[in-house]
Amino acid sequence: MKTFNKPVSDTPAPDTSERDTALLRRIAMKDTAAFAELHKLYTPLLIHTVNRVLDDYQDTQDIVQEVFVSLWQKAHLYEPSKGKPLTWMTTMARNRAIDLVRSRTRRSELNHRFEDEQRAVLPEADEWSGDELLLMNERAAIVRRAVAKLSPTQREAIEQAFFQHKARKDMASNSGEPIGTVKARVRRGIKMLGTLIEREIND
Repeated sequence: MKTFNKPVSDTPAPDTSERDTALLRRIAMKDTAAFAELHKLYTPLLIHTVNRVLDDYQDTQDIVQEVFVSLWQKAHLYEPSKGKPLTWMTTMARNRAIDLVRSRTRRSELNHRFEDEQRAVLPEADEWSGDELLLMNERAAIVRRAVAKLSPTQREAIEQAFFQHKARKDMASNSGEPIGTVKARVRRGIKMLGTLIEREIND
């Protein structure tokens, strides 16, 4: 895993606020060259910021990508009077990482809810045979194991979309992300869930 060490120097780091503010203003006007420059300048720093919270390479990459999508969409919301651009960007990245950590704590709640739903159905099946009940339990266990193997971001998307029955537009509104990003994450989660379930069945 990459580490980002600050060089030892007695010279104070230059204040890049003016340059960064100009880049954000250009990005707000959908200047792709400015976006590419900002991406090149701050990808290592944002990776370092997020990885200090998550300590997970794939999740860090996902969060940093989401941050840059938000920067592209919301650059016009930056107000210099509220702080430096660098502070605004790193705070955005750190907050998203913290939100992801919080979502991980809901993993067991997801599994418990799934088990509760299964138990709610089973008592109504008095006429089912023992083999049918065994098959249902096996299928439920396969799905639970597959869900547990998803990445935290994919698990959160599947939980909201299918267990909490949230609309994609509501998920996007709550997270502050573009709806296209949310839809893509749900699609990736469904695809991965299908792959994991198929592996469970074939093993």
